[in-house]
Amino acid sequence: MLSYLIMPKLTEEIKAFAAKQRLGFLATVCPDGSPNLSPKGLTFVYDATRIVIGDVRSPGTIANLRANPVAELNIVDRNTRKGFRFKGTCQIHTSGADFDRFLTFLRAQGASSDIASVIEMTVTRVRQVISPAYDNGASEADIERRFRQHYADEPDTSPGK
Repeated sequence: MLSYLIMPKLTEEIKAFAAKQRLGFLATVCPDGSPNLSPKGLTFVYDATRIVIGDVRSPGTIANLRANPVAELNIVDRNTRKGFRFKGTCQIHTSGADFDRFLTFLRAQGASSDIASVIEMTVTRVRQVISPAYDNGASEADIERRFRQHYADEPDTSPGK
């Protein structure tokens, strides 16, 4: 099992992976100490130590981070069952020069949503996530083929079906 890298450098590989996936899950701590997990669709590596997340509609996440700025972000490719876990501290930007700079960055990445605030996560630890599905020697292509077939076989349960 890989240990956490302390004060990691967010590499170009991690940056490209996050940009391709876009969807991350951000865990924060509620005032009562319970966890709060919230999907974030605008998640991008900003530089070697920071991730920027566009907040569209997550008032609970923002309130939790204002009270306790620690968080963990998970970004995982559902087909390959690989990804990254990021731990760090967050700042919330709702206006001003930092907000404008990060919003411009998010727009350059293709974000078109109405962004209420920007979460700036300074990453203090990163760990690669690799599914136990690889433990028997399966290749990434094997795993991806298996899960693409799994999703293709799922019944369509969307409204009206």
